[in-house]
Amino acid sequence: MKPIVVILPVFNGMPYLKQSVQSVLAQSFHNFDFLILDDDSTDGSWEFLSTLDDPRITLMRNPTNKGLFYNLNHMIKRSDCPLIKLWAQDDVMSLNCLGEILSFHECHPDIGFSYTGRETIDRDGRIIVTERNDHTPELVSPELHARIAFFVGSIAGNIANVTLSRLALEKVGLFREDMRISGDFDMWVRLAREHPVGCIHSRLIQLRDHSGQLSRQETYWIYHLKEDIEVYRYLLGYVSTAARAEGRRLLRRFKLMLYYTLMVKAALNGRFKTAAECFCILSRFDNIGVLTLSFVWNRVLRARRYRSAFADNRSIVGITSQ
Repeated sequence: MKPIVVILPVFNGMPYLKQSVQSVLAQSFHNFDFLILDDDSTDGSWEFLSTLDDPRITLMRNPTNKGLFYNLNHMIKRSDCPLIKLWAQDDVMSLNCLGEILSFHECHPDIGFSYTGRETIDRDGRIIVTERNDHTPELVSPELHARIAFFVGSIAGNIANVTLSRLALEKVGLFREDMRISGDFDMWVRLAREHPVGCIHSRLIQLRDHSGQLSRQETYWIYHLKEDIEVYRYLLGYVSTAARAEGRRLLRRFKLMLYYTLMVKAALNGRFKTAAECFCILSRFDNIGVLTLSFVWNRVLRARRYRSAFADNRSIVGITSQ
């Protein structure tokens, strides 16, 4: 048995797919399996994948498009490796990525999953300079994970920097295939209920930022909102009473402000049906009057940017200023 498997779902991954695959095959640690599942691509991705010749690769293809979380589950079930490195068709691994992940999990065998630091690159591979002071501890307790989730949603930010423990997965189950956007966030919340989360600060991947990404498309905003709210209901259901009260406050100040902003943008862009759906979902989850006042105060009068609150996460992880 190999200690780790890399699983790569592919759908119309050109032109970045070749670099993504090559960065995996070039790893300084060689003893891994590499499963690739093409989801009925039409842009030449399958033709490129069919030319690969490496004994570590197992190549599969769906006859019809099945979606991201089906593909992840299918590959997880096809492997028996104790660690499962999720990967993405747009991104690039550093040469020592898998080796560092394995060393970290050997030191912390009880974690449910780990995530790594990352650099962000543009469509041409140029590093986008983003200043961020990350004070997240190496081991994130279930309580701290819940607090971070109320601030920012997915602690990892992207599936490509995540490695799953198979033992932990056997307890919580696989990804929800009925979700289109937030199946990863749902998985992290379920795993973190019972297990600490590992934070590897080394920047082991380059995450590509480009306009073609699914979650950035306006037509998927409603799925993002609806599914995230479902995850938050679950999270609020298992945290302590005090954490639940704090979580509600944090949501009103940060994540729900993001969703409210998307609702306003949809209305300004003439997508009134989407705006109305957002309004209904938000009003069923929280007091819409309170959210409106918070939006006017924070986003209009004070012009606070949603992401700027996380440039230095001392307050999120409970570190007081010196």
